[in-house]
Amino acid sequence: MNNMDINNSKKENIIKRIWQSYRSMSLPLKLLELIMPAAIVWFAFYVNRDIVIKGLYMDDLYMWSCYGEQNLWEFAFPIGTSTRFRPVYWLATYLQMVIIGNHIDKFVAFNIVANIFVAVELFYMARYLASGCRLSGMITAICYLSSRFAYYQIGQALGLMETMALAMSIAVMFLLIKALRDNACGSGYYAALGIYFLLVFVHERYISLLPLFYLVLFGIIIRNGINKEKPSRTAVKTAAEWISPLAVLFLIIAIRTYAIGKALPAGTGGTEVTDTFSIAQTIRFCFDQVLYILGVNAGPEYLCGLPWKETPWQIKRMTKFGILFIGLLCIIFAGLIIYEIIKSIKYKDRKPAGLLYDNITVSIMFCAFIALCIGCSSVTIRLEMRWIYVSYAAALLFASYMIGRIKDSVGSSWHKIVLYAAAVLFTAYAFTAVTANIFYRGYFDRIYFWADQERMNSLAEETVEKYGTDGVFGKNIYILENSYQMSDFYARTFFKTFDKDKTAEGTKVIFIDSITDVPADEVREGNALVLEEVPAENAYKDITEDIR
Repeated sequence: MNNMDINNSKKENIIKRIWQSYRSMSLPLKLLELIMPAAIVWFAFYVNRDIVIKGLYMDDLYMWSCYGEQNLWEFAFPIGTSTRFRPVYWLATYLQMVIIGNHIDKFVAFNIVANIFVAVELFYMARYLASGCRLSGMITAICYLSSRFAYYQIGQALGLMETMALAMSIAVMFLLIKALRDNACGSGYYAALGIYFLLVFVHERYISLLPLFYLVLFGIIIRNGINKEKPSRTAVKTAAEWISPLAVLFLIIAIRTYAIGKALPAGTGGTEVTDTFSIAQTIRFCFDQVLYILGVNAGPEYLCGLPWKETPWQIKRMTKFGILFIGLLCIIFAGLIIYEIIKSIKYKDRKPAGLLYDNITVSIMFCAFIALCIGCSSVTIRLEMRWIYVSYAAALLFASYMIGRIKDSVGSSWHKIVLYAAAVLFTAYAFTAVTANIFYRGYFDRIYFWADQERMNSLAEETVEKYGTDGVFGKNIYILENSYQMSDFYARTFFKTFDKDKTAEGTKVIFIDSITDVPADEVREGNALVLEEVPAENAYKDITEDIR
């Protein structure tokens, strides 16, 4: 039998096992298996129903302009012409733009679908970590989807980058935790290394996750030492496991240096980390990220929408209860570890010793992953909520793991009471978190880019949506004043995004100081549209008929 036949056989066995497992379920469980993913899909669209993209703005418009003017190779692999090198993401977003075409309003739906895949990924990961507990999986998925950290992932076309980075980084962590629990660096370890390599070319800040691979290797050595077991791996395999992460790192550095001339990631807003780094600021941002994960909006209004000091007391109280609930769950888990330590020492029982090793090492992995994600996103000039999303998702998975370990330790009726208490605490936390996050979502319009996005949406509504592309392309579009300070780049590029040929040929945006500057014959003949700014509504208004 050749390798292809073996691989096909393995796939068939996996599919067969999944099908047999599903067939063996009772009817209620079968329905539950179908209802839960369906509920995740419905909730994802429901919770994001108010987010709209009708016209591209800022980085989205610049990205589209590159897509519109470059071929695939130039777009995805800009050697020597960019300060960043993210070919894996750029390939994905090129495909995204090909799929969406000139239907700009479909970007939100695309982003929601991408986020649904992440939510489903988290659902099954949480269920695995919680020893099959579907409730933990559902809570994790719903808390993730409702999070206020999703504002950028859904509200900008470039949100796909953050979604991809989150999904891939969580996959790296999960595969490494699984390798640690299995006490073996098998295919999962190398799969994690492969995903890590691709991840850095989605977003370079995740290069910081490299230490996780060595934590796994040290963890396996410690476990073998505790159990007085000789590793089953040969010296060559062991050497490969230790050398591979460094080899991948050097390969990443070499590629980045060749492509953009430097290995270190750039900072935010055109800055360089080496120029703006501050230890005091980094420590403060790290502390703020912990508060954000716990539900406290620690940043200024333009970054978080509604600062903690302006938050109503009802939401503050609910958030504090949520912190209490999750804190009590952590205390129960810590109590379980202490109980296992006592039991393993007193009775020299190998089973609690194994559980103790699993609990401690996996907890260290979760904490290390969260710490590395927090650290790498705290070194630049500001702290944006979108960077905290991955740490929050990992924290939800950690809570699910706690539930699973408590569940696995259940023996006596007293233990069952502890398990039920832990499940109630996690459910209660979920209620407070989802409620508070949905409340905070009502303040997205205060975040720094939201106002300009709404203006671009309004411009699209008053032109392309109202008249259709045939009623806009080839015409002069007069805009009374320019208090919104639309640049020449926006004026040249905005309407091209609605054209399947990417040109909007003949369409021209002209800024005027007075209505008298509009040629009357152009309006009468239908060769011009006239708009005025409405700053009070953060919008544009079509006044063509009034002029006519």
